[in-house]
Amino acid sequence: MHCPHCEISFQGDFENNWLAELDAGQLEFIRLFLLVQGNLKELQNQLGISYPTVKNRLAEIIGIITKKEPVTDTVIDVLSDLEEGFINVDEAVSMIEQRRKK
Repeated sequence: MHCPHCEISFQGDFENNWLAELDAGQLEFIRLFLLVQGNLKELQNQLGISYPTVKNRLAEIIGIITKKEPVTDTVIDVLSDLEEGFINVDEAVSMIEQRRKK
């Protein structure tokens, strides 16, 4: 392991945890996620990004942690977000159309 900032290196067998696989932006996202107690709507407001972008970033991090690609071929999550008022009808339609193009 090597720290480029302080130029210190350690050599040996180290076991990385899932946090070591996240970049600085993803770690900041997780920090804010915890501070807002998992409230995605509040996270959206804190970051100044759309709700679908928040969901995509969260799915990306979950993919890194689980080492699985996020499942986005269904629309159940979109309909759930619509029902809960996180997104409006136009956003839901747009998200479903984007998924069908893939």
